[in-house]
Parts: sequence; structure tokens; C-alpha cells
Amino acid sequence: MALSLSSPRLDEVESVALAAVTAFSGAGIRACLVGGMACSIYGNDRVPSDVDIVCLTDTHTQAQLKQILVASSFHFYTVASKDPWATYRVLYYRLTGYRRSCKVDVLMPGIMNIPTVPVPRIVFKRSRSDLPLMPFLPLLLLKLQAWADHKTADKEYLRVKQHVDVRDVTSLLELAVEEYGVELKEDGKWLPESFVTAARQRVRAYVRYFPESAESWREIGFRV
Repeated sequence: MALSLSSPRLDEVESVALAAVTAFSGAGIRACLVGGMACSIYGNDRVPSDVDIVCLTDTHTQAQLKQILVASSFHFYTVASKDPWATYRVLYYRLTGYRRSCKVDVLMPGIMNIPTVPVPRIVFKRSRSDLPLMPFLPLLLLKLQAWADHKTADKEYLRVKQHVDVRDVTSLLELAVEEYGVELKEDGKWLPESFVTAARQRVRAYVRYFPESAESWREIGFRV
């Protein structure tokens, strides 16, 4: 069953991420974490509820990537989407306990404007299971994109997610300035120009809502 009686613990989500990374590596596919799990490893204090993983491949479909995980372990399984018109299946990982599971979103570059990450730029935090991470700057900018998308979403359950996005962006901005010394000119030079241009527009919109964030954006290289 996909429904869980209790939310996954941080160590459980991290174990699911490790299982997915290991399975993809065994299939010769490089991958990196994005979303809440990556944010947590970088230092965000919010416990993620699922795993978002980007596979750096152009020879597989999302459905094929999900099947690689399902074939790797009985813990991975898929269920039909709640959307009656959807043709995709939703991937989960079975956790210990009655009807407990963790959702796994398998993504690819281009989906949701996710940039292709050059393999040498994948980040590893040795203190946290050596999991591969999206570089910090695009991770922050993808969180900013999520805020912009959720804020204008048609569905209420999506719009309410913007508040979590704001907490994540606030925390990541602080980490960018105080711990990682992120600099747009240096850390963003490999990113597609279209991705950076869209991010500049979103930063300006974000500052209009949260003017107290302006100085942090300036410190990492954005004009506001």
C-alpha cells in the first residue's frame, strides 16, 4: 500500500536515497539527489518526506528508470497514479512497519527545468553516506522555482506548499552565504543561460514578497 501511518524518519529517507543511488550505479547510471533530501544533507533542518533523484541519462525513459529500481529490490514498487488520466505509475519504497512507505520521484534533466549536471560537479558530503548531490546553487534555484510554481498553482494542495518552499529557501540562502560561500559568477558559469535568466526574474519576485532576503541574494551575486 502507498499510504503510510507515520511519516518516514530522516534516517529512513536517507536509506531509501542510498538504495536508489546504489541500484542506479549498478546499472551504470549516474545520479544525484535534489529536493528535500539534498537540502537536508547540505544542512537544512526540515526532515524530507520523500526522495527526489535526478538520473543523468538520455538513453532511458522515466518508466524504465523506475523499473530498474523495482527490479533491484522488492522494497521498491509502483502503484497507479490517483489521476485517472495519468499514464505513469508512482514509485514507493517499503519501510519497516505496517503500511509505511517513502515516495521516490525519479527525474531527468529537462524535467521541471532541471539542468544537466556535469559529473565532476556532483557534490559528495562525506559525513552523510557519501550520497551524490546536485550542486548547491542550482538546488537553491530549483527550490526558488518550486516556490514560484506553487504560489501560482491552480490547486489548493499545491499552493499551500509555497510556505514550506519559503522556509527551505530561507534556510538555503543562509547556508549559501554563511557556510558555502556560493557565488553566482563562479558557481553558475556552467548553468544554461535560460536557467539563470529565469532565476534572476524569480529572485526579483521573491524579494518583492520577502524584502528581508535582498541582502542575501546580493551577497551570492544577484541584483535586486
